[in-house]
Amino acid sequence: MLASRGYSSVSELIRDALRNILYSGATTSGFSREFENEVLASSAQSSREDVVLKTDQDIDEYFRKLPKRAKILKGKNAKN
Repeated sequence: MLASRGYSSVSELIRDALRNILYSGATTSGFSREFENEVLASSAQSSREDVVLKTDQDIDEYFRKLPKRAKILKGKNAKN
C-alpha cells in the first residue's frame, strides 16, 4: 500500500494524513482556496497593465505620481 501511493515509510504516510486533516482548507500550494482563486484570476489578466519598476528612480517616480487619495489615506493612518 505504501509504495503504491508513493510513500517511502509509514511515518511519511502519517505526516501526510495529519497534514490533510489539519490543513484541509489549504490547497496543494498551501494557500486558502479563496486566495488561490484570486491569484489565478490575477494571473489571467493582461500583463500590459502591469507596472514594472526596475530602478530606485522608477520607484520614486511611481510614488510621486500616485493620486492624492493615497496622501489622504497616509494622513489618516498617521493619526491612529
